[in-house]
Amino acid sequence: MEINWKDNMAEVGGAFMLSWVVLGMGVDTLPGAAALAVAWMAFNGAHILPVVTWSHMMTGDLGDTEGNWMSNGMRLVSQAVGALLAVLLMTEAGSIETTFAVNEMWVKDLGEQMWPVLGMIAAGAVWWQVHTRCESVWASAFGLMALGGAMSLTGAHVMGSMIADGGTQAADVLVDWVMNGLVVGLGALLGVKIDEFVNNMGSDEDSSSE
Repeated sequence: MEINWKDNMAEVGGAFMLSWVVLGMGVDTLPGAAALAVAWMAFNGAHILPVVTWSHMMTGDLGDTEGNWMSNGMRLVSQAVGALLAVLLMTEAGSIETTFAVNEMWVKDLGEQMWPVLGMIAAGAVWWQVHTRCESVWASAFGLMALGGAMSLTGAHVMGSMIADGGTQAADVLVDWVMNGLVVGLGALLGVKIDEFVNNMGSDEDSSSE
């Protein structure tokens, strides 16, 4: 596999800025959303957030191991590296005490957590439509400000914090990192399929009226 160093370095830089600056404001606030939009413009082409990368993976060619899964997997790794560098800078080469525990929704009976999971899927479906239709970093950032409460947007930061802490809670963090991104990505895929279905219905109606 040929590594795209330009894209991955953009992910490192974007995730660094996210952990160092943006998360302190809160992505669900107006200043945080504005800072995220600036980060997307500054690091053009970078996903920065794991939920964005997962959405690209799930709506891409699921059979493309190298071009989709491997390349986006490298983006996820690069995001964790960028966040790790920010954590080391903020703590003067120390670590943030990680008290993260695996999200209860992933260890309990999933039926008990049906509504939060459905909320994540719905948020992923709606936000991905905003992100892909508007083609504006500002629309994407403000969409996350509105919908981010239903998603986890701190995946890279938590990964970087865990690594800086010596990987003491790696299993817990990895479960959250994968599941939070995967579920939002499934929502993005659902939104794409609904959009395709609606468009196909419109095409059929136009054809029948001719």
